[in-house]
Amino acid sequence: MREGLTKPRYVLILVSCIFLAVILLISFKVVSYGFIPSDDAMRHVAKAISGKDWVDILVLRPEITMDSHVGWHKLLEFIHKTTGLEKDGLIVFSVIFLFFLFCVAPIFFLKRPEAWLITFLIIAIANFALIFRIFLGRPFIFTMAVVVVLGYLWPRFKKKPIHWPSAIILTILIALATWIHCLWYMFALPVLCFFLAREWRAGVVVSLCTVVGVGVGMIMTGHPIQFFYQTLGNFFHSLGDHSLVSQLVGEFKPFNGDVIMVFVVFGMLTWRALRNSWNLKAIYTPIFILVIISWVLGFVNVRTWLDWGIPALCVWMALEFEDYLKSSMDSLSMKRVWITLAVACVLFISITSDYNSRWTSSKSARYLSLENPEHKNWLPGKGGIIYSNSMYVFYQTFYANPHADWRYMLGFEPTMMPPKDLAIYRNIQLNYYFAKAYEPWVKKMRPEDRMILTGIGMPSIKELEWNLTVSGTWVGRLPRK
Repeated sequence: MREGLTKPRYVLILVSCIFLAVILLISFKVVSYGFIPSDDAMRHVAKAISGKDWVDILVLRPEITMDSHVGWHKLLEFIHKTTGLEKDGLIVFSVIFLFFLFCVAPIFFLKRPEAWLITFLIIAIANFALIFRIFLGRPFIFTMAVVVVLGYLWPRFKKKPIHWPSAIILTILIALATWIHCLWYMFALPVLCFFLAREWRAGVVVSLCTVVGVGVGMIMTGHPIQFFYQTLGNFFHSLGDHSLVSQLVGEFKPFNGDVIMVFVVFGMLTWRALRNSWNLKAIYTPIFILVIISWVLGFVNVRTWLDWGIPALCVWMALEFEDYLKSSMDSLSMKRVWITLAVACVLFISITSDYNSRWTSSKSARYLSLENPEHKNWLPGKGGIIYSNSMYVFYQTFYANPHADWRYMLGFEPTMMPPKDLAIYRNIQLNYYFAKAYEPWVKKMRPEDRMILTGIGMPSIKELEWNLTVSGTWVGRLPRK
């Protein structure tokens, strides 16, 4: 061993290298399958490439006048212009960058980073959907990473004097999360947990960081007041403009309690008790309280659990494993290297396995494209509007045609459309997408407009002529004279 390279540092370097290597290898292996997330990552990339405002892409209610994900789209636009990356390249960047960011954040705080890999492996086995979500290439993953950093930073705020470097880092991250991902108001949830845990001093510091960070993030959008009202309005519209829960988009619906993860938590607590290490402080912490509150709120909106509860749970579990590893294994021990390597190998195999075609299913997708001569006549004309029964029509068609000169009535959130059209769409949903429910839209259609329906047999809307343009997708237009 070279002079100056002590054994503990040698072990830490090996563990850290294995940690970083497996995270990179997992992300590269996943994108090598040709994996493309099938929802919002598509529209974020297409928005960045299009160079257009949302008002030129969607038919919107009047009060929506600005982009709610300003920072993320600015970043994608910058990468597009400076590197020349097109749609697929930007998708790959989104998936790898955000997955890596979330996974690597703990390495700066954990003395036993292998604890994070063990946590990931358990969650991957218990409920893979939670791991899959971190590959979706969407800006909410940045906010999840901020929750992870908060989970490791906050103990530094318990004592005097204030640890200013940590406070500044947290403030900057919250500002970036506000600019990149518009759910700034949700940071009130972890702030509340600090006071419920009676961590008064840390709670005050985190509160100040949050207020300043959110304020700076709003200013970074260029239109802070407009951003404030629009994002808050979107929150109430998205969760309130419906008569049945089934009308909500999937990730706004309630969940069933994620029973498997509940068993995992109880298993962790039982394991601590069996080691004679039970201590109320293990659960009476802001982070564990955030897990509990997010889980309860998941019965109202599953995203609270997914975006706030899961990252907090990862932090708590990793700290539990780190506590055990510290007490059972010397930091200089080479066993750490072998354990990390073994866990990394199993983690790589378990996540990159193409079970049930989870990574390759997108390769069979076929999109409506102006570049295909067979599609061109069936796509909207200049200034046309696409009426559809599924948001996936918007995701896929916009992704394939970011520069097309038409707009979409149904985009990535139904409540963004004008009130009269939302009422039509809600009636279509209430009537289980029965053909007659589309009648108000059919009457509004012009020769340049199209109705695109997916997931059904040949539509029985006789006023339109139909073509099965791609598998499972019917395009309807007014009859040609």
